[in-house]
Amino acid sequence: MNLSIKQLRAFLILSEADSFTQAARRFNLSQPAFSTLIASLEEEIGYRLFDRDTRRVLLNADGIHFLDLARKIVQSHDDAVGEIKDRVAGSNNDITLAVLPSLAVEWLPEILVKYSKRVPQSNVKLIDTQWDRCLKALLDGQADMALTAGQPSLTTFDSTLLFSDKFYLLCHREHPLAQQSSVSLSQVCDYPFIGFSVGTSIRQYTDKLCENLAMSFNYQLEVRQLTTMMGLIAANYGISITTGLTLFQFNHKDIVILPFEDLALERAIYLVTPKGRHLAPGVASFAEFITCQAHQFASEHM
Repeated sequence: MNLSIKQLRAFLILSEADSFTQAARRFNLSQPAFSTLIASLEEEIGYRLFDRDTRRVLLNADGIHFLDLARKIVQSHDDAVGEIKDRVAGSNNDITLAVLPSLAVEWLPEILVKYSKRVPQSNVKLIDTQWDRCLKALLDGQADMALTAGQPSLTTFDSTLLFSDKFYLLCHREHPLAQQSSVSLSQVCDYPFIGFSVGTSIRQYTDKLCENLAMSFNYQLEVRQLTTMMGLIAANYGISITTGLTLFQFNHKDIVILPFEDLALERAIYLVTPKGRHLAPGVASFAEFITCQAHQFASEHM
C-alpha cells in the first residue's frame, strides 16, 4: 500500500467539508483534480470512505474508522518534519515538562536555574498538575516529558526512577502525638484525619497504606492544596500525612513534623516519556540533566 500525505490531507479536509467543491477550494485544487485525489486514495486502500449524493458528501462507517488512522499518520509525519526542521535550524530547545505541584515548588526550581545557566538558549515550559493529567499531557503531545509519582504503565510509557520521597506525620504542637519523637501508623487512625483529595499523588499512597494494612483513617476533611492543609493543621483541625518534598510548606510555629517508625512505603518519583518516542536533542539533554541532578539530590538528602 502506497498512501501519500497529500491524499490523507485531502481526505481530512473533505471529512470536514460539505462538498467536493468546498473541500477543493480549501485544498487549493480544482474540483476534478481533488475528486481524482480522493478516488485514488479509496482505490489504494480498497474501500469507499464517503457516501455521495448530488448535494452533499458524508463519511460512511469505513470513513469514520479511517479518520483516526489518517489523523495519526499525518500527525506523525508532521512531528517528524518539525523535528527535522528544528534540528536544521538549531532551534530545538523548546521543552514542555508536566510536573506534580509538590515537585514544581520545592525541588524543580533549582534545577531550572542551573539548566538555564548551562543552556541559556533553552526555553522550558511547565504544566503543573496532578499525576494523571501529567500522563495525559504526554499522551496528547502537550508535554515532552513528565515528573510524576509512581511508575506508570510499562506498555505505554518509558520511565526512569529518580528518587524516593519519605512520608511524615503533621500535627498541631498541642496535639497528643506532638510530644513523641516518632509515631506509628496505628496511632494515626485514633485521631481526626485531614486527607488530600482523590486523584492527588499523596492520596494514592495513603489509600495504598490503608489497603495494605487493612486499616482506615478517620477522615475529617479532604483538601487539594498544600496551603489549605497547612492552615487546617495549624488550627488543630486534625492530623495528616505528607511527603518530605512538601515539608517546606509546613514550617509553622504551631505545626510539628514527625517521622514514622514503622512505615517502609515511600513515594517514588519518576521521569516519564511516551513509550518509544524519539526525544529531540534538546529534550534528551534536559532529561539527562534532570536525572543527574535527581541522583545527586537523593544522595545528599534522602
